Amino acid sequence: MYKYTRQEVAEKLNISTRSVDRYIKAWKLRAKKDGKVVYVKGSDVEALLWGTSIKQEVIVPKTETKSVHVESSESKSVSIPSEVNQTLDNIYGDLRTQIQEKDWKIQELSVKLGKYEEVVKNSVSLIEFKKSQFLLDESKTYLTNEVEDLKIEKERLGGELRSEKKTNLILVVFVVILIAVSAAIMYVNI
Repeated sequence: MYKYTRQEVAEKLNISTRSVDRYIKAWKLRAKKDGKVVYVKGSDVEALLWGTSIKQEVIVPKTETKSVHVESSESKSVSIPSEVNQTLDNIYGDLRTQIQEKDWKIQELSVKLGKYEEVVKNSVSLIEFKKSQFLLDESKTYLTNEVEDLKIEKERLGGELRSEKKTNLILVVFVVILIAVSAAIMYVNI
């Protein structure tokens, strides 16, 4: 029964809708279109979820056992089953079964291949990983150097601030002494 939409199949299988379209195109999933909506067969989705192959509906034509009518010289009709026809029917049935088994195996391998393609497509190459690891290490080294430079700058600025405070204190004391001396000189002159 065609009961899932492409989006539902993508969510169930944890793949993209584009991958669902590829599975449909590769006959890994059977689908039918109703208007603009594509519906996927539920048994195919469940088969992919469980990792089993999709069962194909094979229509085997029924063969009829043919009889050969031989007329004898006495004008009697004798019905003889055709052994050749029976042998051909058996061979046909065996070949049909073998083809069906091989089709199931091919579909099973196609599903596995599709899953591996998804993994490879979504994985990061070793070169890209090494490159990003190198850049990360380089940025860590750069940031460590920047932190060390900022600590040195902080200590230098702290030293300058302390010396300026001492200088300002000395200037304030000197100004107070000057004011006191000038006040004393003015007091003496009066």
